[in-house]
Amino acid sequence: MANVSFVVSYWNQSTGLTGQNLSERNQAKFSRIARKYKKKTGLNLSKTRLYKASRDAARQLKAEYGGRLLSHSICTFELLMTAVDKELSKRPHEIDMGAFNVSSITQLACSPRGWAARKSA
Repeated sequence: MANVSFVVSYWNQSTGLTGQNLSERNQAKFSRIARKYKKKTGLNLSKTRLYKASRDAARQLKAEYGGRLLSHSICTFELLMTAVDKELSKRPHEIDMGAFNVSSITQLACSPRGWAARKSA
């Protein structure tokens, strides 16, 4: 009898802002882009700021075309991450960051906390 192994992955869908934007595929993409963002800018990429920017675009899509906010949010989150990835790689792209109310990818960085926040104040 042959040994057979199964690889099982389990994705638990969250609720709230995270659940409306994040899917298993988007989580893997975010992890990859966050490392690249940290390497290129020296700042941490904020998942919450990405969520909020993608929700603005998702609300515009819902108002214009109807449909479910959940479906639009997941899609716009992926589009926004694609735009950030291409900006970091300096590849040309057609994604307008202004549609997400983001003028620069540095707006998507985490706010300084702890000692760094007190130091700059």
